[in-house]
Amino acid sequence: MLRRSDVVRAILVLVAASFIINLGFSALGPLFPYLVLALKGVLRELPELTMGVIEAHQGALEFGLLMAAFMATRAPMSVFSGFLSDIFGRKRAIVAGMMLYLVATIGFIFSRDVTSLIIFRAVQGMGSAMVWPVAEAYLADVTRRWQRGRAISAFMASMLIAELIGPGIGVAIYKVWVAVFSGADYIMAIKSPIIFLAVMVLGSLITTIFLPSIPARSNPSIKTGFKEIKGVLKTLPRMISRSLKIMYLNGVINGFSMGIIETALIVYVIEFVVKDPIYVGLYYIVSSAAALPATLLSGYMTDRIKQRKPIIVLGYVVGRGVFFLMPLIRDPALFLILAIPSSMTFGISVPAMTALQADIAPREVRGSIFGIQELFMNSGVLVGSILGGWITQILATQIYRVAVYQIQGIALPFWITGTLGALTTILFALYVKEPE
Repeated sequence: MLRRSDVVRAILVLVAASFIINLGFSALGPLFPYLVLALKGVLRELPELTMGVIEAHQGALEFGLLMAAFMATRAPMSVFSGFLSDIFGRKRAIVAGMMLYLVATIGFIFSRDVTSLIIFRAVQGMGSAMVWPVAEAYLADVTRRWQRGRAISAFMASMLIAELIGPGIGVAIYKVWVAVFSGADYIMAIKSPIIFLAVMVLGSLITTIFLPSIPARSNPSIKTGFKEIKGVLKTLPRMISRSLKIMYLNGVINGFSMGIIETALIVYVIEFVVKDPIYVGLYYIVSSAAALPATLLSGYMTDRIKQRKPIIVLGYVVGRGVFFLMPLIRDPALFLILAIPSSMTFGISVPAMTALQADIAPREVRGSIFGIQELFMNSGVLVGSILGGWITQILATQIYRVAVYQIQGIALPFWITGTLGALTTILFALYVKEPE
């Protein structure tokens, strides 16, 4: 365990690094779908100048493949990075991941087709796997049990604050670029926030160099990682072992749902709600603004009442029904309102879930257990993103009659997500038990 001053420094460094890099990626977020459509040839001018509907569903498969490429590398690398961080130390893994982020960002700038974007998106997935699960394990290592929720909430809140500010910065950079250079090279205009991203990634990399090192394990081997965790699960009390297994299962299901909804949501917004990037940025801002106080409150409450499970279940319940309503709404203001409860679900449940897993996981294999959790979730996202892109592209233009109502086919991905969310809530409520 680090000295108190080093623990404070470690938390501040991770919070700062998280804020900086997420500020860059969230700035790119509102423009990234339009970049895909532009490189594919669906979008041939600035989106706000396009007459008629932008047929975003034509890029749905590519949206899904980009997410799939990210998860195809992030899923196995999450496990590998967990083992590496257990062996060589958390700090080295985090710094290596930041370097991969920088490579991916430079690749985005020079990409001239969707295939190149997919390749560098895969590199980004490797970097993500080296940073975030390891950073969470690092925080769990250096904090005591009933400080852990607040530390993890602060870490995740830094992401949400960045995501609250970043989309506005990204859209502003895009608008200024267009005003200064005109929109003749519309692809470069859409890419303009990536330059800001590159600066932020470099800043975050420099920040992590100041992270205190913590001792690595002595004489472990990557080869025995899965066997070791399997053995640990067998030695734990039955209820705790079952809790970890249910959390793994929920990770797969929630990841699958996330993979489906990510593509369906962006296609629905661009094609059926508002096509201007300003609205996409505003949606991200509202989502982050809703999740931020929920995230901060989650960590405080779980440490205060010394229970995680009730907060997690509350978070699950709050936002699941929203996905049944979203594809029925075309009004931009009302659609933004629905973003609030769905984002609060993430804000309330994720910090508490991470802290609960840290409470259950033995210290000596905590990095590996966090990594395997990421493997299950990311594998679900990988499958869900491919399926989501495929069914969204097929169903977006279909209309179905249900009783006296006409339902757009794109509603199906939303309803699948809502149904699977209800299933994970039931499984978690029934079978997960907190340690005494």
